[in-house]
Amino acid sequence: MSVSKNMSEKLAEDFAENYMEKIFYFCLKKTGNSHEAEDLTQNISLNIIAALNKGIIPSSFSAWVWKIARNRYSVWAAYKHRHNEYVTGYDVGDYEIADESENVLDDMINGEKLSLLRRELAFIKSDFRSIMVAYYIENRSVRDIARSLSIPEDTVKQRLHRARKKMKEGMNMAREFGKKSYNPENISFISTGPQPSGLPFSAVERKIPKNILLQASNNPSTAEELSMELGIALPYMEEEVELLYNATLLEKDGNRYITNFFILDKECQLDIYNLLRAGSKERSRMINEFIGDELHNIRSLNIAGEHIDDNTVKWYLTLSTVDYFTHEAFGGENYAPPKRANGETWGFVGYEDVSLPESTIIGHNGRGNEKIMLWTYKIKDYNLWDQCGEPNYYESLFLGECIINGRKTSSFSDREKEIWKNIDGKYAHSDDDGKIIPDILVFDNESRHKIWEMLKKHRNYDLILENFQDAKDGIKKILEKYNHKVLRGHIPFNTHMEMTYMRMMSVHDLVENGSLKLPADPSKSRLGMYLILQ
Repeated sequence: MSVSKNMSEKLAEDFAENYMEKIFYFCLKKTGNSHEAEDLTQNISLNIIAALNKGIIPSSFSAWVWKIARNRYSVWAAYKHRHNEYVTGYDVGDYEIADESENVLDDMINGEKLSLLRRELAFIKSDFRSIMVAYYIENRSVRDIARSLSIPEDTVKQRLHRARKKMKEGMNMAREFGKKSYNPENISFISTGPQPSGLPFSAVERKIPKNILLQASNNPSTAEELSMELGIALPYMEEEVELLYNATLLEKDGNRYITNFFILDKECQLDIYNLLRAGSKERSRMINEFIGDELHNIRSLNIAGEHIDDNTVKWYLTLSTVDYFTHEAFGGENYAPPKRANGETWGFVGYEDVSLPESTIIGHNGRGNEKIMLWTYKIKDYNLWDQCGEPNYYESLFLGECIINGRKTSSFSDREKEIWKNIDGKYAHSDDDGKIIPDILVFDNESRHKIWEMLKKHRNYDLILENFQDAKDGIKKILEKYNHKVLRGHIPFNTHMEMTYMRMMSVHDLVENGSLKLPADPSKSRLGMYLILQ
């Protein structure tokens, strides 16, 4: 047997073992029909085997094989061109990828561009992507895809053509992903209102939804645009935006998504901060004057036991007076948070990370029911955020019930004794007779009403109210400047939320001038904690 014949046989074996299957998939991708792919594969194979039997020994076997494959495909495509143009009006070129270089298909099938192919599939719309996956990845025919989707074969071919065009464009360009794809930003959130479903925080526990919301804030974006900016494959992005849409945190604006709550960017936060800080010193001075003038009369309402010092009462009055004027500044305008699709009513605000000159957060948490409610101002400065802790729902109700009914520790059941252990020494204590003595301020509706009547009669009332109204109007203008029209209906709620930051500014002002004293041990402090009994 000659060397030439041995080489031909080895090449024929190499072809059968390493190229036959690739040739079939090449033909399947080109023809879109398994029967035609089989025929074309057989035609190509016969040409290659016949050439090898004639003793042709190519210098580059792979290039030679694919050259024959492309030539035989060209003959097939020319025939289809004539036939389809005459019968259907479609040109085979409308739905076949043309070769642009000698080795482009060889490179793709051998995997050198497979990662690009997969990458571009991630950025094709879902209705096109499903067809591309079925055709290229699952190797299904056009006829089979059309049948499974209940659409005409011509529609499948047109979508394949359009998707191929987009994929080719994408594969030939260097995609420039947005900075968040490699440098994700973070957002902090604040919410108000009851949230039994766990929303909205359950929807934003991960960085991906946070950054989707940040990208779509004031920036209506398609899922494709979000995908590119965040560097997340479109199938996953579509799922993420659907979850956020169902949580009412995204809203649809045509085919685009926009964040359905305010996310204040750095510039917006700084503008609001500077506005509020400009009027803060005078605002704090006038509030402090009212407290100093009326402290004795307010204590005479029996809101605090003798063992509770004036400083504790002043802290509460400072914070509650800011809240009172914040409410009064709206003059009856509704600033309640929006009602959600699941029936809940809660508000949500996001804040892009920014370094402000001072902490501005004081939260306000309530636990209880319509008859007994224990409130805690959460002060995010001076190590006062946790203080002595917060009572839970059952502890709040039990403490209130003990005060209302004059309960003594001797009357406690075993279960009540366990609850009392978490109250004793924190929010209340018992005297020698077992009577419950609250260590926090306690109000009823009448005592609170009398405090606000004193305030309305004070000489500073109109001036303080004007200060707050100016702040409200200024915040509204800033929010209108920075936010999309979709969110214009949210402006009263968000204005109210931003006005609450005047709490901390007044605390800072009055701690600085010595009007408010800091506790020696913040872990035992109860500043800003009070009970309301109806």
